[in-house]
Amino acid sequence: MLSEGRRRRRRSARGPVGLLLLLFAGGAAAIAVWFGVLRADGPGRPVASAGVQRLTTPVTERPPLQEAVGPLPEPPGAARVDLSRSALLADLKLDPTPVAGLAFDFADGRVLWRRGATRVRPIASLTKLMTGLLAVERFGSDSRVRLTAEPDQIGGTHMGGLRAGRSVRADVLLQGLMITSGNDAAVALAVAGAGSVHAWVNQMNARARLLGLKCTHFVDPHGLDPRNRSCPADIAALAMRAMAEPRLARIAKHRFARVWPGFGKKITLRTTNHLLRERYPGAIGLKTGFTNRAGHCLVAVIERGERRIGIVLFGSKIDAFADARRIAREAARVGAIDPAA
Repeated sequence: MLSEGRRRRRRSARGPVGLLLLLFAGGAAAIAVWFGVLRADGPGRPVASAGVQRLTTPVTERPPLQEAVGPLPEPPGAARVDLSRSALLADLKLDPTPVAGLAFDFADGRVLWRRGATRVRPIASLTKLMTGLLAVERFGSDSRVRLTAEPDQIGGTHMGGLRAGRSVRADVLLQGLMITSGNDAAVALAVAGAGSVHAWVNQMNARARLLGLKCTHFVDPHGLDPRNRSCPADIAALAMRAMAEPRLARIAKHRFARVWPGFGKKITLRTTNHLLRERYPGAIGLKTGFTNRAGHCLVAVIERGERRIGIVLFGSKIDAFADARRIAREAARVGAIDPAA
């Protein structure tokens, strides 16, 4: 009887201890499974286990940097603007006269007309020519860009529709940059391409040095800051390099485009270049710009037959497009381009 009583007491004593051991083992197994799931799926993602979904707070992450591929090779036989020779249209007078400007032949860099060709001035959205060139050197035509909140926070002209968290094709941003001069598109490309606006601007200035642009300095990717400065000779060289990139040249000549910003309906972009809007004969680009400090700025490219000229204008007093048309008429008169059909 005593032995039976002792056996009963021993079993009752082992009961709570065994239960605790079982609970501890089960908890350890659950923790191991949980951490295994975390390792497999990563933090901040829904975790499914036995049909139950666990929702976590999404983590806002800066998109991965686009790998910098570096400058594309210079096109063979590329011309340089030649300031050593006298201007073909030396007697041309524009009234009122722009602050500075330059007209040149794409084929051989011959200067057709100039005024203060090396005068350093604010360049407004002509800054976007360098952002566009860097963008085609860093993003493939099918590359996608994850948007942050920064593009929507910039002032000035917007292409619109660029909301944080969306994914959009890089060429959509290029269209917003070159057609409608979107500052938000410039910031989106800068952040995706270099990690920050500051890092992108450093790359813009490095690219300017590689191109031999001696009077050019950038402080932002869009041109709102008047400290973005250059001279007509440098902008002419940058325009020649930009037009040598087929993607950029193709986008820059569009009068409008319908694009999808990654969510919702498509949006319509309309060019800021009135030469393109008016279907001026031979107009195929390139970029406009305006701020109070810079005035009206323009890089126009006119192509007729086998001839192509570029026209750079800084600080046109009334109408930069009228100035460009006058220069193009004179260029046709002396045979620099074919007459309008």
